[in-house]
Amino acid sequence: MFSTDRILMRGAIAIACLTGLGGVALADTLVVRAGGPSARSYPAGKTLPANAKITLVAGDSLTVLDSKGTRTLRGPGTYSAEASAGAQSNTSFSRLVSTQNKRRARTGAVRGTDRTARPSNLWDVDTGRSTTMCVAETAGLRLWRSDKEGDAVLTLTNDASGKSTRVTFRSGTQEAGWPADMPVAEGTRYTLTRAAQATPVKIAFARFAGDVQDPANTASALLAKGCSAQYDLLVAALEAQGGAL
Repeated sequence: MFSTDRILMRGAIAIACLTGLGGVALADTLVVRAGGPSARSYPAGKTLPANAKITLVAGDSLTVLDSKGTRTLRGPGTYSAEASAGAQSNTSFSRLVSTQNKRRARTGAVRGTDRTARPSNLWDVDTGRSTTMCVAETAGLRLWRSDKEGDAVLTLTNDASGKSTRVTFRSGTQEAGWPADMPVAEGTRYTLTRAAQATPVKIAFARFAGDVQDPANTASALLAKGCSAQYDLLVAALEAQGGAL
């Protein structure tokens, strides 16, 4: 399960995005979490312009998301909100959000702090979690399962039309292509069921309207659409790389 801090953080950022306070322009920096005496000055979801100066006092800790990934700043000290010119390139982020050459993007399942396996590509549909799913491109859309032991049959049902189709995951694989005859568009909803799965998974699709070249903009756009599973995956991947993607 997600920690209480993560849930509260996500909710705060989502509210900011939906009310227009959390829109992140390219080169802006997004506050992920803050602790210490200055925490009230940096609420989760606050955006900082690239030329902003961040002043922290002793005991402060501030995690921000910018064009290079996550950074954790600690007080006392004054920092620039802009990503350091010397920061490492965001190659791993590029692989995570790639909509092409997905075969190359398979770097193994991302694991979050709760040790739950997650897809290695941001646009793969997690068949084990009900969520709103943002889609950048419908071509090449894939389904993902957390294990790869044995064949598994998944039934997809369009909630509006009632049409169903089956998809088979072959033994040793975690991905399967989305059926071409099942439309994916803004607001389309599907129910996913499989043997030995007690509760059906509900997926609602939404159009991704962010810029995939910028981590902070991507995070803000995902939350604005309510795509919480993808946001969690993005933050977990960035933090797993030590904030230098």
